Amino acid sequence: MTSFNPLEFFRNPKLPDHRKYESLRDYYLNNLSQKETARKYGYSIFTFQSIVRDFKNQKIVFFTPPKLGPKNKHTPDSIQGKIINLRKKNHSIYDIKDILNADGYYCSAKTINNILRDEGFTKLQRRSKKELGLTTRKTLVPPISTRIDFHDLNKYKFECQVGGIYYFIPYLLQTELYDLITDTPFPETSKLSQINSIFSILALKLIGHERLSKVSSYNHDTGFGFFAGLNVPPKTTATSTYSYLIDKDPVLDFSKEFVSKMESIYPEYYQGETINLDFHAIPHYGEKSKMDTNWVGSKHQRLKSAQTLFAQDGESKYLLYANTDIGREDESNEILNFVDYWIDVKGVIDQTLVFDSKLTTYENLEQLDETGDGIKFITLRRRGKKIVQKAMDIPDDDWIKVNLKKKKRKYNKFKMFESEIVLPRTQLKVRQVIFKDHGREDPTFLITNNFDIELETLALHYANRWLIENKFAELVDFFNLNALSSPFMIRIYFDVMLTVIADTLYRLLAKDLKRFEDCSPKTIFSDFINCRCKGEVVGNEIIIKMKKKATTPIFKSSDVFKKSYSVPWLGNKNLRYEWMP
Repeated sequence: MTSFNPLEFFRNPKLPDHRKYESLRDYYLNNLSQKETARKYGYSIFTFQSIVRDFKNQKIVFFTPPKLGPKNKHTPDSIQGKIINLRKKNHSIYDIKDILNADGYYCSAKTINNILRDEGFTKLQRRSKKELGLTTRKTLVPPISTRIDFHDLNKYKFECQVGGIYYFIPYLLQTELYDLITDTPFPETSKLSQINSIFSILALKLIGHERLSKVSSYNHDTGFGFFAGLNVPPKTTATSTYSYLIDKDPVLDFSKEFVSKMESIYPEYYQGETINLDFHAIPHYGEKSKMDTNWVGSKHQRLKSAQTLFAQDGESKYLLYANTDIGREDESNEILNFVDYWIDVKGVIDQTLVFDSKLTTYENLEQLDETGDGIKFITLRRRGKKIVQKAMDIPDDDWIKVNLKKKKRKYNKFKMFESEIVLPRTQLKVRQVIFKDHGREDPTFLITNNFDIELETLALHYANRWLIENKFAELVDFFNLNALSSPFMIRIYFDVMLTVIADTLYRLLAKDLKRFEDCSPKTIFSDFINCRCKGEVVGNEIIIKMKKKATTPIFKSSDVFKKSYSVPWLGNKNLRYEWMP
């Protein structure tokens, strides 16, 4: 970089304006003639005469005076008044800025500070996090959850991050869930009713696993609160505490009433030829828990867990039964509890029960056969080396070739051999069907007390038992079933009950979504439920304004969402749907 010479800068000016300035200064202060000045600064005499003329006429200005700013503030008087009122309420400059921005008026922190200073306000004293309304993690302290008084509510607005939960309102009304909850002795608190507490937890269950892991982000969500008749949803501690006030017996009684109500309203979904039953172990990682250890397939190891029996309609895939925290000594008898339960619900068991060999004992199979007119079952026989070898010794000509023709099944063609046996330790004569060349190294042994069913139908019924395994995958993947140690702890009985309700609501919604009838809850949530909404109460009407998605035309074409609904837990106001860009 070349060095700068200050003397040379003034002796030999290079810039045009600088040359003019120095030449005029020399001409006037040192009394040089115009010819001498023109020669010294490299001008012709005529050019310099023009410079002198223009300077006298003030056409040449060397130092432009600075432009002064406005003497009056640009901020409107109404905004200045609002800023002053907010400071009187002890809001900081940055709080005031955020409030004005939320109202659609941008104002810088410097402008706000100048307005307050001119009005004589001094700086606020340093305040603690509690005084600022912040938690230890520097997040805003959420407001206390309280019931909304709908009697005097004529105008009210709210927003919901996952506004699609309001699509479930028609199905909550159809299933009469409100009446079922109020008729069950669930606990209430001094501030929240049964409906407030249970519906606020159900709303979180309906948004599934991915969102549930960030449950604290909904503490300020007025839409989630309004869904349950509250200003905002209860905090996680209050929700967990509420679930632990509920005993197992009321949950089981409610579950039975819920399925009974569903069976009476939607009998077509509970008329399948089979009922699939299976255990699912819900793992728990707490050190103080005293749960039994069970095999957890997803972890491929034995863990402390709550053993749970689920029953599912083999055709509609609806869940019929769920009982959890079953002791090891009671596992084999749980199927008998289900039989008593289903007889109470439906009056008769005319479906075939399908389950694997570890669900119960041969003695209980005999008891099933002796119940009523004989409860039909299909299950696996426990195989040992001797019976496997005996099956392998059967001549090839005695095997029947079968083509199941089941879609998406890899091994549809296999061989079957039928015989009659008496189960060990019992007097029960059953039909034994052996499968081979079906994709497994060893043959599979099916046993059933149904002697009338065709072989292909028998094989198809047991093949469909894997539907309940698929259901377990949905419950774990989307409804967070396996997260007993999640940040959001609720009692296992209560959680399973809500899971069954949420899964049923998703199935009911799916049947009204053209071409999406068989989609999983996770797909329904992603394509339909996961969208924002704005809500507004106007007099006796609740308007839910859903944000449009690519799938919105399916909702708009459905008769379910063209109607308005009187919602009892929302002051019996009429709820209707609109869609916004």
